[in-house]
Amino acid sequence: MTTILGIDTAGPVVGACLLGPDVEREWSERVSRGADTVLIPAIADMLEGNQVLDAVAVSVGPGAFTGLRVGVSAALGIAVSRKIPVVCISSLEARAAMVRGDSVLALLDARKSRVYAQWFDCSTPTPRPLNEAQDATLNDVIPKQAFVAVGEGALLEPDQLARAGGTICSDPAQSAAPFVARLGRIRIAEGLPPHEVALAYLRDADAKKQV
Repeated sequence: MTTILGIDTAGPVVGACLLGPDVEREWSERVSRGADTVLIPAIADMLEGNQVLDAVAVSVGPGAFTGLRVGVSAALGIAVSRKIPVVCISSLEARAAMVRGDSVLALLDARKSRVYAQWFDCSTPTPRPLNEAQDATLNDVIPKQAFVAVGEGALLEPDQLARAGGTICSDPAQSAAPFVARLGRIRIAEGLPPHEVALAYLRDADAKKQV
């Protein structure tokens, strides 16, 4: 069995998870800024004494711009130094993988009264996407059917989700890093060399360079 490091920084709870035949280590922390100052030391501690690492998996978006860059930069640094591939994982799929059900709505806070959202069928071993990831208002993504909502975005309007027939998973704000690692281990054959990794943004960054 392979050993893989999973990293998720798409939301305010950043985390890392090391999975291998004889090891399973997890770390997460809620941060408001400076994710790199806690993530990098945590990963260093996690990898200490672990000589074998076959790949690093990382959530590439959608999600918070700065957070995603921190996580992907960390993954690329590890991949380059260890000469291993990077497995790119959707941050919404990683959250959908937290629950089971044939109608799962993965949500992240996109700010400006909007969410990043995607529907999944999670009745199979890995989530099956039912549509493309969206940058939309919550009203635009809620269906007229029973569903399970997961991810930080599910905490924005819980009453609205409940009225629409939604059930919020027990801990929608938990770190998705363990699920990034598990999906990455399943898809290790899809790993990319570091120079081919790209972030999956759905929106231009708010902070634009002044000309």
